[in-house]
Amino acid sequence: MIELKSLVERVLEQHFDRSVEGGIDMGIEAQPARVNGSARLLEDLLGNLVDNALNYTPAEGRVTVRSGLQDGSPYLEVEDDGPGIPEAERVRVRQRFYRLPGTPGRGCGLGLAIVEEISELHRAILTIDAGANGRGTRIKVQFPPAGAPARVVGRAARQHKTANSVSS
Repeated sequence: MIELKSLVERVLEQHFDRSVEGGIDMGIEAQPARVNGSARLLEDLLGNLVDNALNYTPAEGRVTVRSGLQDGSPYLEVEDDGPGIPEAERVRVRQRFYRLPGTPGRGCGLGLAIVEEISELHRAILTIDAGANGRGTRIKVQFPPAGAPARVVGRAARQHKTANSVSS
């Protein structure tokens, strides 16, 4: 079992210096919640979400990472107050190598495709919405109820790592 609060703390620690250098207020709202699955893949999933949020949130912006339980199901959530993802593009941004037209910055359009694949391996549902007050982006990964088995197993996790060795 992977403790999501510990995962959130670990990933945010890895991105802390970058948020400070970018002038971005990175916050955490983590409650204990546990899921079955691969710690390494979940760290990749959350790392991609935090990386995207930091890439697209301007200086003096805010990124908040959450974990906890909702209706008995564990979740991870990353919300930012960057430019957001238009509703018409929220399915397409999950495709490999797709980037929103005119998007500045680095990346090759793999981050959300990797997040989508890892979510599916863990039988989780990935949703992309507007952030608070319609500003920015809120991405949520809702896992099956605690104790439900994940589909990911050792070999599947290794295959995923090999197939997705390119990061966004």
